[in-house]
Amino acid sequence: MGYYLGVDGGGTFTDCAAMDDKGRLYFAKATTTKDDFAAGMFDALSALADECGTSVPDLIAETERFNLGTTVGTNLLVERRGARTGLLTTAGHGDAILIMRGTGRTAGLELDLLFHPQATQKPLPLVPRALIREIDERTDCAGNEVVPLDEAAVEAAVRSLVEDARVTALAIAFLWSFKNPAHELRALEIVRRVAPAVYVCCSHQVAPRLGEYERTVATVINSYVAPASAACFQQSADRLRRSGLKHPLLIMQTSGGVLPADKAIEIPLTSLGSGPVGGLMGSLSLARALGHKNIIATDMGGTSFEVGLIINGEPLVGEEKIIDRYRYRLSQLETTSIACGGGSIARIDPYSRSIRVGPESAGAEPGPVCYRRGGTEPTVTDADVVLGLLSADGFLGGRMPLDREAALRAVAGLGEQVGLGPTETAAGILRINNLRAAELIRQQTVVRGYDPRDFVVYAYGGAGPLHAFAFAQELGVKGVVIPLGNGASTLSAYGCSTSDLVLNVERERLFFAPFPADEVNSLMVELENQALDSMRDMGKSGHEVEIERFGLMRYGGQWLHSLLVHVPPGELTAEDLTAVVDDFRAMYDALYGHGAGVVSQGVEMVTARIRVVARLQRPTQAAQEPFNEAAGTKGRLGTREIFWPDRMERLESDVFDGREIGPGERIAGPAVVELPYTSVAVGVDQMLECDLFGNFLLRLDQPAGRAAGCAAAQRPAAGALLWAAT
Repeated sequence: MGYYLGVDGGGTFTDCAAMDDKGRLYFAKATTTKDDFAAGMFDALSALADECGTSVPDLIAETERFNLGTTVGTNLLVERRGARTGLLTTAGHGDAILIMRGTGRTAGLELDLLFHPQATQKPLPLVPRALIREIDERTDCAGNEVVPLDEAAVEAAVRSLVEDARVTALAIAFLWSFKNPAHELRALEIVRRVAPAVYVCCSHQVAPRLGEYERTVATVINSYVAPASAACFQQSADRLRRSGLKHPLLIMQTSGGVLPADKAIEIPLTSLGSGPVGGLMGSLSLARALGHKNIIATDMGGTSFEVGLIINGEPLVGEEKIIDRYRYRLSQLETTSIACGGGSIARIDPYSRSIRVGPESAGAEPGPVCYRRGGTEPTVTDADVVLGLLSADGFLGGRMPLDREAALRAVAGLGEQVGLGPTETAAGILRINNLRAAELIRQQTVVRGYDPRDFVVYAYGGAGPLHAFAFAQELGVKGVVIPLGNGASTLSAYGCSTSDLVLNVERERLFFAPFPADEVNSLMVELENQALDSMRDMGKSGHEVEIERFGLMRYGGQWLHSLLVHVPPGELTAEDLTAVVDDFRAMYDALYGHGAGVVSQGVEMVTARIRVVARLQRPTQAAQEPFNEAAGTKGRLGTREIFWPDRMERLESDVFDGREIGPGERIAGPAVVELPYTSVAVGVDQMLECDLFGNFLLRLDQPAGRAAGCAAAQRPAAGALLWAAT
């Protein structure tokens, strides 16, 4: 038996998903172990082996591919547990990373916090001023040397930082290094000679992009997380190899693909936040099978709520990322996050004296009050338990019973401060949290010119399927997919397992329209050869590799409004490049409105990019047997009273065992479908159907007055939906 396995670890839980060579899917999860990532991963693998009916050694020995996504780097950054990092930068520019372009107090904050600037402050510096050394050197914007590198100053600075300040990582970020990296490369040689044990990286290698502050931030973050991230990747690879893994460990990247661990270790920044991207890739894989073109991928876990968009069958690519108010530029699949998960803490807002949910989270330790691990403040999960949406006895398949009485006391204590009973308080917590989720989705769709009603929501993560009935209804979307049923809680791991080898190579170079065909062709060929050489180093070449070309384009002088435009393959003619400019104008008009472009300033291409993909073979998912109407449903467990926050009323609701729900079965709300790793809420006037591949399809606009309970459907076609595919 061969297994194709994905792991997503580092958050509240470590998730596993596997497909065997017959196309059967298996899912498992375990609590993340913060101080020893590999231990939590092997706990999850142990649970997965049980699901597969085998042992951990046999599971690993029979694994054909092992893809790993993780939030370890993000956690290091947010919790300030990274390496003690020093910075070498151009003389006169040592404060650039501390000034933060003047936006450090507010960058990336939720909108409501912007109305209370007195409650904001700049984040703790990644590099304190005492660990920044300014070096006499200068290269101009054309790449010409203006001031030679003071090599003696570099050596003195390195000795001071390593021997006196005890830094364990160094970042080198000189002005205009991406135009001419000679000074950075020479400084790198000096660092490796003087302090060979210290991790060091250069800005032209990490982020060869325009923008002094953003490039410096990217380089510093890379150095800050690199030692621990590299150790995590290496230790995981070594332990898996000792346990019998015969193939190289592959690490999920924010580009939407994977790279071998030894390549990923070179620039760990590209793995930062790879877990959420795994969920987006899992959504993309399933959306193609189901025929959906426009998807809102939503991942609600224990700490955060992530949103990514798939437009016309392709995920949106972002050029900028903000983490803990530090802004940097790196090409990556775009996901946006707020602190709106199951562990989000409900408190009294000091300004409005009303209930506020998040951004603080109970995380995995101590976790919600109902976890019985020391948590004292009520969370969204506690509210779920109090209302009856979440069963206290069925959490994690019954392996982790929840304390409903403790949750009730915590919620009641909060309610006393605003004059509400525990039930109304719990309902208020959920309504606030669901409205925050809906608002983030509006910001990612309506603000970009997209109508949510043209989309299907994919709801996953441990808490997503339980809350989608409310936040999706608020948006008026076409419907909701709970992907893979029980696998929705581990969709990021599934997405990691389905990802291909992907490599991006790019070069910043400014071209003015009409673009010079000879120069553009020369640059594209050079980048293609560089990318193909890298793929050959990873054992992929020829027909295994697909090449895509892009140009990052903008109207002249528009710093923040660049768009990524496809460039045709082959030798480009003047007509081809004119068509590329026309495509840019059409994309710009679609996003910002006809006539919004600054036509008089002309069109520029600022970056050429090559994306190479090596497709990795995997089995096709096996379909399940359709529902037998004559046999009837085996999944109904009975009923229980649930207080539905959207209706503010308590209703007798059907409860189902989701493992017993077969393809074609339909469940009318109000109901809850319980699964080992998540639960699916079906609201009043909503209906849930299971398809042939285990996806639950939730329709939100069923007419009132139909029969409640489980109704058999006709035999569905493969991947059949209750609503038209978008």
